[in-house]
Amino acid sequence: MRTAVEPFFFLLCRLLLLIFAPTFASVERRSLACYVPYGCFYSDGHIKTPQSPSLINTRFRLFQRIQVSQVAETGGTPLASDLDAFTGFVNATKKTKVIVHGFLDNGHDNWVTYAKDELLVKGDFNIIIVDWGTGAQWPYEQAAGNVFLVGAELSHLLKHLHDHGGVNYADVHIIGHSLGAHIAGLAGHPLTSIGRITGLDPADPLFTGKPINRRLNRDDATFVDVIHTDATEFAVTKGYGTREMVGDVDFFPNGGEHQPGCPDRPVESVLGNLLQGAFEIAGSVSTSLSCSHSRAHDYFIESINSPCKFFAHQCSSKSDFDNGKCLSCPAGGCGVMGYDADATSARGALYLSTSYHSPYCGHEVSMEVVISHSMHGYSYGEFFVTLVGTKGQSEELKFSNKAEFYTTDTTEKHVLVTHTDVGDLTGVKVRFVRGDGLLVAIASQHEVKVKYVTFEFTERQSGKIKFCGHDAHIQVNHVAVLHSTSGC
Repeated sequence: MRTAVEPFFFLLCRLLLLIFAPTFASVERRSLACYVPYGCFYSDGHIKTPQSPSLINTRFRLFQRIQVSQVAETGGTPLASDLDAFTGFVNATKKTKVIVHGFLDNGHDNWVTYAKDELLVKGDFNIIIVDWGTGAQWPYEQAAGNVFLVGAELSHLLKHLHDHGGVNYADVHIIGHSLGAHIAGLAGHPLTSIGRITGLDPADPLFTGKPINRRLNRDDATFVDVIHTDATEFAVTKGYGTREMVGDVDFFPNGGEHQPGCPDRPVESVLGNLLQGAFEIAGSVSTSLSCSHSRAHDYFIESINSPCKFFAHQCSSKSDFDNGKCLSCPAGGCGVMGYDADATSARGALYLSTSYHSPYCGHEVSMEVVISHSMHGYSYGEFFVTLVGTKGQSEELKFSNKAEFYTTDTTEKHVLVTHTDVGDLTGVKVRFVRGDGLLVAIASQHEVKVKYVTFEFTERQSGKIKFCGHDAHIQVNHVAVLHSTSGC
């Protein structure tokens, strides 16, 4: 006999099958499609050939500070009759910012509008929004194929603006998310001298490992910066972004994988929404499954006008960064993720931490917890800490992205972000929350014994600060205040 919950499981499974079945489709035969004046496009055996320009119906919308609504629009046909008129509205004395959305989005999506508005606050730019929403729909391998035509269309537009409107390629900055990041690369590749491309979590499926002329690559512009936010191994419900280093500088906030504040188990999160009566099923699926993938554009948008800088550190791996091995800045300064990435000389793989919620930028501090040698058994759960200093105290901070097992002499280290300048650190409030699950309920302790905790601020040269726990029993959901600096 079925329970009341089972239909929700069947509904969820059918939704996921509908969404992701194309990803597992059988390999198709190679084929070719040619569209004047953009050239010919082929299937590589996985990605389909692009649909026709008239079907994709790409639109290019121009915005400037002079008016709230769009200034001009072109597109929709291979040789748009209004292209010259559109070019006439583009001011070649201003820099040009191009925004390209990704899979399942369109040119009116919230993040695209926010990015446009923030950029116009930042400077008096030509803002061009590339809307290829009709071609960005299911199935994924068709949307991936359409990327090649849209990239060629954008390249054609930029060449026309350069040849007939006097736009300097060096003044062009293309910002693309997901599949839009690859569109940016494909547009810049034949032009060779585009000033900058920002790739916001470039799409992984069907693009990672492909030849450089079929994906975003550091040679597609004079400067290419990339923000990786969902770079776990692709597994249907996660890993939509590539981990491949494709830029002059590649930023890996929070390791570039699961982003803090996003659901730890996205499928369960979707089910929870359904059980709670969420009727916006497609929206709940999209929000839960793409949370980390979408953080890339959230971070970039925040960086445009925020006085806080996303300082990032050169490091060989996430584990080295978490272990506090890469917290200093070189003589030339730390790299800066986001809008000002081109203002520093930092190159290669750079790591940083962010807050769990907006605003995501803050003060980084490395924290280490050492469990007492007198701890018996194990405790499974999470630490929450509040920093106390001469200027006040911080908000409560989550120590790790997920629950951890703590046993005798366990050492756990992470880099946290606080929005508050607490001044000189004088103490710390520690709270422990027990994890859930059957095994935990049976065997996990209801307390932890902390030997000591240490802190190190990345923006200061004050060194490590240690607070002793004196093997105090920290009961579940009770707050312990540590301020002693001796005897541990």
